[in-house]
This record gives sequence, structure tokens and C-alpha cells, in this order.
Amino acid sequence: MAAFFYKSITRIFMAVMLFFTGLFSGPVNANPVEKISKDADVRVVSFNLRCTGTGKTSVAYRAPLMVAQLKEIGADSMGFQEANYRWMSYLVDHLEDYDYVGVSRTNGKNLGEFSPIFYNKNKYEVVASDTFWLSKTPEKAGSKDWGSANVRICTWAMLRNKATGECYVHFNTHLDHISSEARENQMKVLLEKVTAFAGKYPVVLTGDFNDYSDSVMYQEATEVLNDSRLLAPVTDEKPTYHNYGKKSQLIDFVFVSDDVTPLVYHVIDDKINDVFLSDHYGIYVDLKF
Repeated sequence: MAAFFYKSITRIFMAVMLFFTGLFSGPVNANPVEKISKDADVRVVSFNLRCTGTGKTSVAYRAPLMVAQLKEIGADSMGFQEANYRWMSYLVDHLEDYDYVGVSRTNGKNLGEFSPIFYNKNKYEVVASDTFWLSKTPEKAGSKDWGSANVRICTWAMLRNKATGECYVHFNTHLDHISSEARENQMKVLLEKVTAFAGKYPVVLTGDFNDYSDSVMYQEATEVLNDSRLLAPVTDEKPTYHNYGKKSQLIDFVFVSDDVTPLVYHVIDDKINDVFLSDHYGIYVDLKF
């Protein structure tokens, strides 16, 4: 009953905020996006949504812009970070062709941020999925270690193509933003889960890793997986974290297993109505298995 009440209040709040922000946001026209590569099997997205803000950086203002752009991209699966309950309610209501897996990091239910995976429900079905905590006790909801400033999680889903029967496993995460020791150990916990699938199924790992390509965390990741940005013949070197145009840092990555061939890597750095979709740019990658 409490969960239903919270969900209802959240949707009412978003509806009210959308009404007022809609008065000055104007029509939403997504930026055109190249269709998925003809040789690719899937398109995967990673996007840190930013869970808060005011005015034109508020969730209510940015949510319709974000959804319009995501629909234009047309990904098979999407890994989001900083998806709080307000974001989750809006995405579930407006991404009509998608379903999701994932729980919140604070209590394993709906309190705090999610790192969900949204997938095209018309094309895929979930074979298995789970969320685990990036701590010494991965099965314990709300657990954190190694000086991590926040509780951190990883959600994964094995997705089966309904038409072909082919499967791939999508992992999605958001590592700690303060402690390098925490990020390194969080990556180790994550990679233990990844290696259970790698070699058996194609694996994709999306996320905001809050670290750079010269970090120990990145070196750990690339001992097991490959950075799609470096392998795709069509790629770019754009940053991903910009803090609404104030910074220029590459801290979001899409890693893939050896049996995955990246064809296109693209940073989604467009604005809509001269408004940033988030304080991060998103990424989409076209992949061949």
C-alpha cells in the first residue's frame, strides 16, 4: 500500500511539474540519429540521467527531452545511472516499447537510485536478471565498503531475441565518485560476475565509472573486457561528463567481451531546445555478435 501511494504521489508530482515546465519548454523534436548499422545485431545505450536539478536542469524539464531522444535512438537495451524513482516512473510511463529490470541501491526496492536496464520488450525476453551490491557482501542490500561515499550496485540481464533465440548479457553500473580504492574493488566484484558469463554469451558492460582511461579501475576492466570506443571503426573521442557545459571528462564507457565486435561508437552530445539532456552525454554503440 505504501509503495502504491509513493508511486501515485510521484506521478502526480511529475504531472504537475511537467505542466508548468511545458509552458516554456516548447515542442520536443528529437535530433535525428543514424539508423543502426546494417551489419549490427544490437544497439546499446549508456546514459547518466542526473537525478536532480532546478529549472531547465530539473528532471521534470529534461524528462520529455530525454525520452524523445531515446525513442529516436531506438536501442535494443539501455543502461541508465542516477535513475531515481521520479525518473523511473516517467521512463516506465513513456517508453512504451520497453520494460526494465533493476532495483534501488538503498533498500533493494524503490528507495534511492537505480542502475536499471531497459530493453525492447517487443524484441527481447529476460532469461535471467539480478542486482548485486559492489561491496564485500554483494547480496546484502545497502552494503558498501572500501570508503565508498555512496552505496553502489550493478544490475544485469540476460536478454534473448524472441525471433532468433540468440542471447546477450547486459551489465550496467555506477561506481563511486570519491574513492579510487572503492572503484578498484567495486570493479573486481563486478568482474567476478562478468566472468561467469564471458566466453559463454556476449557481454556488454555500460556505466558511469567516475574514473579515467589511465586509472587502475580501467586497467582492471580491460584485462577482462574491451573498450568499444577503441575498437569501433566508426568512433569519436568526445568527453562524456560535462556538468552542463562546464567540464570535459571521459568517465563513461561501454565495455564488451572478446566475442563482441563494436561497429559504431557515438557520444550523444546534442541539445534539444538548446537544453542539455543531462550533466553527462550518453553513448550508443552498435555491436555485432
